[in-house]
Amino acid sequence: MEMRGLCVLLGAGDPYYREYALTALGEFCDLVLVAPREPEWASPHIHTLVLADHRDPLATLSALRESVQVGLTGVLTYDEFSVESAARVAAELGLRGSSPAAAARCRDKRQMREAFEAAGVASPVSIAATTLPEVTAAAQKTGFPLVLKPVDLAGSIGVVLVRQPGELREAYRRCLASGRPEYGAVSDAILVEEYVEGPEVSVESLVRAGEVQTVAMTRKRLVPPPWFEESGHVVVGGPVPEEIARLAERAQRALDIEWGATHTEIRLGAAGPRVIEVAARPAGDVIPLLVLLTTGVDLTVAAAAAAMGRPVPAAREPVAPAAAVRFFSPGGDMVFRSASSEVAAAAPEWLVSFVIEATDGDVLRLPPRGFLDRVGYAIVTGANEAECEQRLDELERSLCVSADPFVG
Repeated sequence: MEMRGLCVLLGAGDPYYREYALTALGEFCDLVLVAPREPEWASPHIHTLVLADHRDPLATLSALRESVQVGLTGVLTYDEFSVESAARVAAELGLRGSSPAAAARCRDKRQMREAFEAAGVASPVSIAATTLPEVTAAAQKTGFPLVLKPVDLAGSIGVVLVRQPGELREAYRRCLASGRPEYGAVSDAILVEEYVEGPEVSVESLVRAGEVQTVAMTRKRLVPPPWFEESGHVVVGGPVPEEIARLAERAQRALDIEWGATHTEIRLGAAGPRVIEVAARPAGDVIPLLVLLTTGVDLTVAAAAAAMGRPVPAAREPVAPAAAVRFFSPGGDMVFRSASSEVAAAAPEWLVSFVIEATDGDVLRLPPRGFLDRVGYAIVTGANEAECEQRLDELERSLCVSADPFVG
């Protein structure tokens, strides 16, 4: 009988976006979940619960040593803010993982840009700044339009497009305020970057001992400018275009990522593809589920297998050639009451999931007052990208939201 092995998971995540992943991990191995409190929804899928701040490596190590004496074989996280913690914990326990230095480069977009430049990886011109005069000086070098972004956030929180000099002061204020304290930013530094106009994609990969396996490419749908919040994703099975796959691989090598699943965001500009950033963890926003539906590869389980030194499970038969998710954003700042969809209620065979994540009384706001505030989302399958989008359009048209205006 094959030994399942104990794998540490730092953070359970949001059940709406990670329950499918945690469930699969619990079927693959014995999970030791480190979290500040017990998530009841995760309990059926975990072997051991260790109460600690999973984003604090010292607290995590202390709690693990006290609770689990022997048998740990891997460390994993899909929480962006735990990437450094996971690397340090793995290093201290003598387990597989990218180095703490590599994890730090992946968490700090300034260090990431420096690594890309040193390795000759095509990416936007980027200048770090901590004051408005520094931002203004940097803008003179990048030119307009440009992008301002916090160095240590995720999910496009606080990232804003600036089209002309008169918008710079207000955009700087909004960017600086976006991550404090709700979203976890700790640095006052921001990046002033060249804007690359064009479609945005991401490459989903698996890395084992520094060898990169490209698994899938995700096409992204964004909210209207000046914000970059993602409103949907589409994955179509089949090979990733070679130029894009090679660029993503070079970016990961430049950052010295050694183990795990990765998520590389790329803009397809007029002058060629440019790497925007790399996350040293499985993608969020249910992208790994879209990959599983279209390729049969479970990226989260594959990342755990890599960390534990186990063979990656064979790919399953794909469910469909294409799969997509769309997030339902509030039409304006609101106090949510309820939502429903006649199309979803009919349960068409192509509807994988229809989720209303907001609850009665939730305040939902649009950027810059709120980020990632969503009514819910839907996941569909189809023969191709166009069919997926058509089905999502049909669902969105049928969505009926009851809400009160929010003034505050």
